[in-house]
Amino acid sequence: MLRNSFAWLKPALVHRAPQPLLMSRALHFSPRVLSGGSLFGDITTQKQPESAASAPVDPPADPKMMLPADDAVLQKKYLQEAQKKQETSARYVSAEKRRLFDLNVAKNGFYKNNEIIYDKENGKHYKLLLTDAEIEVLEPSVYIKSFRIQSSMKKATLVNRFVRGYNVKNAINQLHFSPKKMATELEKLLKTGLKLASLQGMSEDLLYIHALWVGPDGEWRKRIEWKGRGRVGMLRHRYVHLKAILKLQQTRDRLAWEKEKKIEATKPKTFLNNEPLNFTVHGVYKW
Repeated sequence: MLRNSFAWLKPALVHRAPQPLLMSRALHFSPRVLSGGSLFGDITTQKQPESAASAPVDPPADPKMMLPADDAVLQKKYLQEAQKKQETSARYVSAEKRRLFDLNVAKNGFYKNNEIIYDKENGKHYKLLLTDAEIEVLEPSVYIKSFRIQSSMKKATLVNRFVRGYNVKNAINQLHFSPKKMATELEKLLKTGLKLASLQGMSEDLLYIHALWVGPDGEWRKRIEWKGRGRVGMLRHRYVHLKAILKLQQTRDRLAWEKEKKIEATKPKTFLNNEPLNFTVHGVYKW
């Protein structure tokens, strides 16, 4: 009986047309809707220009992912520090000394202190004598400093002794194949120095490591090291920083020339005392 009572529903289920899907309804949208207009017609009053709507919106910059070259505030601070250094050097060394220093370097390839040079503009001869501090200011150099590195001073010093005094590019090649962690950190630092030198117009092939040292970077983290028999120790997580001064080949040539002049100026050593002897001297040895 129940089966026969529901028999009249079968034709309706068979002949019912399938409902259109949502994707098929999108084909009957008006051109205004497809072009990006509002679905509510003219209800929306505020309209954006097409150029602003089509322009891609840049995501907000993440401070953690920002590079130092993209930070405008940091670059402005660096520029101010560089200007202060230039003003200090200009106040310390006069423009006339700088001009004569450049003439001396152009003549000899490096600066020879207390040497006579000829100035074609004035038609005069000058003898320039500079102090070590003035020469330090006038000779081109690059000062670089690393960030906070988790390591010890002893481990860093072992790597520094390996490349101190090397040509910068040669030092980078040597550090690249070293298995030590500090070798990688020092390689990054020297590559930064090459970039700074190129920005200042210095030749990268003539750069060498004039000075290289390591220092502790404070606020070392400490932890308790548990030992046996109720004893405890202290674990220190050491942090250091690397600093270096890069100079050109002309500085190395000047130092070699000064060393040679110093050797030439030394007097012969007298191993015997020239004062009169207070004891009798015999002609032969008395054993």
